[in-house]
Amino acid sequence: MRRCLRVSIGVAAVAVSLAGDVLVAQQPPAGIPALSPPQRHALADLTAAIAPLVDAAVSARDELVAASFAVPRNDTAIRDRTEALRGAERRLAGARADAFARVQSSAARLAADQIVAFAGIGGSFLRTGAGRGGNPPLSDAQRTALTRLASETAPLAAAVSKARGDLVAASVAIPKNDGAIAAAVDALGGAELALAHARADRVAALQASETALSPYQIAALVVLGGTLRTTGLAFTEPDPPDVADHAGYVSLFDGATLNGWDGNPKFWRVEDGAIVGESTVEQPSGNSYLAYRGVEAHDFTLTLEIKVEGPGGSGIQYRSKTGLPWLANVAQELRPVNLDWMMTGPQADFWPASPVYTGQFYSENTPMRILAWRGQVVEGFGASRKRLLGTIGDRRALGEMVKLNDWNQYTVVARGGAFLHIVNGQLMAVMVDDDPASSNNATGQIGIEIEAVTRVSVRNIWLKKLN
Repeated sequence: MRRCLRVSIGVAAVAVSLAGDVLVAQQPPAGIPALSPPQRHALADLTAAIAPLVDAAVSARDELVAASFAVPRNDTAIRDRTEALRGAERRLAGARADAFARVQSSAARLAADQIVAFAGIGGSFLRTGAGRGGNPPLSDAQRTALTRLASETAPLAAAVSKARGDLVAASVAIPKNDGAIAAAVDALGGAELALAHARADRVAALQASETALSPYQIAALVVLGGTLRTTGLAFTEPDPPDVADHAGYVSLFDGATLNGWDGNPKFWRVEDGAIVGESTVEQPSGNSYLAYRGVEAHDFTLTLEIKVEGPGGSGIQYRSKTGLPWLANVAQELRPVNLDWMMTGPQADFWPASPVYTGQFYSENTPMRILAWRGQVVEGFGASRKRLLGTIGDRRALGEMVKLNDWNQYTVVARGGAFLHIVNGQLMAVMVDDDPASSNNATGQIGIEIEAVTRVSVRNIWLKKLN
């Protein structure tokens, strides 16, 4: 959702348009000489008034850039997007001219040198380039190709920049000159169309080569306006998700045996390359756990694939212990309980049949129980207190990311007292436990739970242990 927010910076109110990272508020710029407090306020009001139109023009340009990256090339889409951008720029320029005319008819009117400086920063306190994104990960060949593309289209990009500057200058001219604004809009539209066509020519050749860009890379370049940042690694995007990248990880499952794992063989087995736990009406498991004895970890990243079939559930135990007294009631038919097969400690819950549980932070076999529900960021101190710090999203809407009767990618990140649960690439819950004595902060084992009548399957279990 796009919206405007006005915040106070010193004596000047500065408008901020929130549309992802599209528009960023500037401090009242020192480049405009000798601005008085009333002038700052007047320009902030102008910025607030035109912010939605600046946002619309930025979005329209993004769509034009995206069209120029499309394969196969679509000249009709490029032309249509150019016309949409032309319309957005025309509306923006008209609104800026009207707002600036009000400034100049007030006691806060700008002097000639101030007008030139204001036009030079784009005619508002918003910047629309910096802070929008970073370079995507690229191969050396891709970087070379994109650098060449930028070099070959540089004159056309410079023409676009000049045309946009001329349009801003026309929109802050006094008296307002609708003819000059219309001519400047047309000139900008023509410059943008020429650049888009030139870019499309080169993108078509690039995408037909061995250095073709992925959709992820193209999306990042669109946000950057079609060219790479040249300000260094500080503005590069992270590598995209890659579940096949196991550098620094060790496998906890060989795909064929339960070597290293310990649990009740009545419920746990290997089948079709996956660990399978099964609980039936005739042979219920209650709470049953399969613990990996080969490693204990405190700080780590754990990734695996998990599938639950049926109404019951599962969970991923970590930093967990076995052999501790069991606090919950156990059905008569499941007694006596073998405590070596029962796990106590943090759990990344996985219960697809439930509308609310999967992804939450649960403390198994302790009085703490649910500490961070799905969709929450929670800070706590062991069993003594917990407080909501923020939300990730609607609890039930996040549940739409979870697949029942199918494989799900689950990632657990534990660093100190902070824990992240991620399902299918979506952050589900964050817990921060500041109590060093909490069982959540102990070093422990990895495990899998089965609960109620269900079948759980787990495969591709990888652990990056830090300590």
